[in-house]
This record gives sequence, C-alpha cells and structure tokens, in this order.
Amino acid sequence: MKKILLAGVLLLGMSMAAIAEEKDEFDDEFSEDMDPMEVVQDFMDDCNNAKDYYGCFSVAMKYETGDVLEKDISKAIEYYQKSCEYGSEVGCNKVKELQGQAK
Repeated sequence: MKKILLAGVLLLGMSMAAIAEEKDEFDDEFSEDMDPMEVVQDFMDDCNNAKDYYGCFSVAMKYETGDVLEKDISKAIEYYQKSCEYGSEVGCNKVKELQGQAK
C-alpha cells in the first residue's frame, strides 16, 4: 500500500512539474513573439470592443506609467474609468486616486 501511495505522489509531482514547465515555455514564447505595442493594441481592442475591464485597466496602467505609451494621466483616468464602469473596483479606486493628485 505504501509503495502505491508513494508512486502516486511521485507521478503527481512529475505531472505538476511538466505543466509548470509548459506554462513557462508558453509565457516565454508569447513575450518574445509579440511587440509590446501589439500587446497594448490588443488590450485597447478588448477594452473598446469587448468592454473588458482587464484590457481597459492594462491600457490605463501603460498611460499612467509611460511604459510603451507616452505618459498621459488624462488618458489613464479615461481608461481607468472604463475599467470601473465594466466592473473593476480597483479601476474605480485608481480614478479617485489620480483625480485627487490632479487637484
């Protein structure tokens, strides 16, 4: 019985390691193959066409930090507001935070 249990644990461990390795390989391929601007454009499309709060939030962060997109706080607020409207509580908080800084 102990041998069967040990074999099961080892098999499960090896399976999880293989899954984690596949995920890492996929992430590496994804990041190497796509231009950062293409990724941002996909987020914009998701936000504007599918009303996806994650896409809106991601674009807002890029505008807020100036990473990939030129820093533009008013655009960041606009996209955080959209993410808020589409269901992101964190997006709502970011709108308040940035509007408070602008005063």
